[in-house]
Amino acid sequence: MGDRIDNGNLSVYFLEGINKEKAINFAKYWKNNGFVGERQQVIQLEKENKRVVVKLIERELYHNDPITINEEAMLQELERTLKTEIFHQDVEIMITDNTFRPIIKR
Repeated sequence: MGDRIDNGNLSVYFLEGINKEKAINFAKYWKNNGFVGERQQVIQLEKENKRVVVKLIERELYHNDPITINEEAMLQELERTLKTEIFHQDVEIMITDNTFRPIIKR
């Protein structure tokens, strides 16, 4: 799973290609912008084909629900923001199960 940093209810794993400083900056951004709630949240950051993949675990009860157009637009905006403010390279947000395997929705 890689190295991990913890910040309250947020755990961020970062794999080879993502340095600790970027992971910390991401965790601060995620927390400061209201993406962390009361439930424990686990995210994995991975470098894949010259882009950063942000793997978000979706709760199982939502696995069969399709992503709406509004949700897709918000994810794309978030990808652009993370690219310019944190990673300075292309970013893909991937919705996954609790083992970080992709759930095909987008």
